[in-house]
Amino acid sequence: MIVDSILPSGVALKRFRSELVPVHGLSAGVRNRDELVTKFVKAVESGDTATLDTLLVSKAEYAFLYFPTSIYSRKPYELPPGIAWLLSEQNSQKGLTRVTRRLGGKKLNYGGYECSTTLTEGENRFWRTCLVDYVDPSSGQPVSKRLFGAIMEHAGRYKFLSYANDF
Repeated sequence: MIVDSILPSGVALKRFRSELVPVHGLSAGVRNRDELVTKFVKAVESGDTATLDTLLVSKAEYAFLYFPTSIYSRKPYELPPGIAWLLSEQNSQKGLTRVTRRLGGKKLNYGGYECSTTLTEGENRFWRTCLVDYVDPSSGQPVSKRLFGAIMEHAGRYKFLSYANDF
């Protein structure tokens, strides 16, 4: 029996990228964070999952723009890119499902947002722990909650890295 060892990170990234068309920027990314968050809120309010999909980093963007400079590409984490993508995609899908089930199709009376953490990795800048102010449709009470994961900026374009949230 032959047992494969763990692939070197460069080989794993090359294999992960092999099925993808290379990208050099965020496609359909918006020009600033405020526009991104506003589009997100409007899409949630209208139950527009097609728009929500366009606001999220794609697998190719993850492979070519995010992962190579990510903390997950090196020690002490050094995850294979396919595993890192799978974990991110699953958490994002779970978050999107939860936010659209709880808030989708309802008026949120959006009051703004605030991000508490900024981080730079290579050419990418991230805003993490962003809280969105809105009125909870079921209780009528003002709420400040994390409705999405990190915002990623690459070359002046913005997208969500994940839809993982507090739901």
